[in-house]
Amino acid sequence: MRVLVFGSIISRLGTAAIVKALSPFASVKEVNWRYKSMPNRAHYTPLKIFYRALECVYWSLRIFKEICELQADIIIAEYAYSTGLIGVIAAKLSRKPCIIQAGGSDLKIGAQSLLGKGVVSWALKNASGVICVSRDLENIARALGAKSTTVIPPPLDLPDFEEKEFRRMDKVIISIAILTPVKGISYLIRAMRRIHDAELVIIGNGPERKKLESLSLNLKLNDRVSFLGWVNHGSRFWNCLQKSTVFVLPSISEGLPRALIEAMACGLPVIATKVGGIPEVIKDGVNGFLVPPQNEEALAEAIEKVLNDVNFQKSASYKNKKVAKDYVLLTVGYRIYDYLKKLLAL
Repeated sequence: MRVLVFGSIISRLGTAAIVKALSPFASVKEVNWRYKSMPNRAHYTPLKIFYRALECVYWSLRIFKEICELQADIIIAEYAYSTGLIGVIAAKLSRKPCIIQAGGSDLKIGAQSLLGKGVVSWALKNASGVICVSRDLENIARALGAKSTTVIPPPLDLPDFEEKEFRRMDKVIISIAILTPVKGISYLIRAMRRIHDAELVIIGNGPERKKLESLSLNLKLNDRVSFLGWVNHGSRFWNCLQKSTVFVLPSISEGLPRALIEAMACGLPVIATKVGGIPEVIKDGVNGFLVPPQNEEALAEAIEKVLNDVNFQKSASYKNKKVAKDYVLLTVGYRIYDYLKKLLAL
């Protein structure tokens, strides 16, 4: 089986993981769309639509060429919005099936506008199949018109962690996210006012970073809140997780966040909001705590509970390491391969 994986350069981590997961079972090639951002002001809208239309035509032809050169049997487009549209058009030109891998923001945010909803709905309706990272996302995909769907979690390229018993570190809270409003990091920073003798480490970049840094400074928390920016998935990244006490993700909307599973693989208890696919892996009071979104008081209370309960830390650590094993490359790669085989047999 020859598979072409197409994604945005912004989601390079996800496409690279899919390629690596499928490689033991198929011949796989990765192509990344180099997305160019444009100003979001109203008077730029006509120009933006025209530019995106031209870009869509160019990349559809480019992916069509890649399909022909690889003699691909099937295409996987990561995310329904833009890349999914391009992948489906290229697949129709080449008369090959196209699978869309929906991640969360593409359906929950990309489909909020009338134009975005039209693009996403058309792509899902015309795709041969849709892989969703959670059951919650599958329900949304079906409501938008997807016909053949399956739930397969994102594959994670995890290092071989040394098996050791969880031991309590200094009180270090860690959060990993693209710094946009939907990730709710501002609520976590505000919650730090209620938490004593603890440090917050934030990994990630994004348009909200300066605003969040200013918030931290204004609340006089800059000595306890650290912004590390983007950290590549190397030893430093994993060390940051393993040296922390609890992972917190206060998102307002989610699919099934990769960072959450990575934190679980490192044996961290998790505190997250009860949104999207998160409740499918985090059971409240068992391997972490679930709180309502946009609620700094509930967030602070849950964090304090975990920081002050060593027995819960140890119990959640063991359970989360066990759950994370279902997301390793080989396991997820086979599930994707099996789904592709079934679609090709139709």
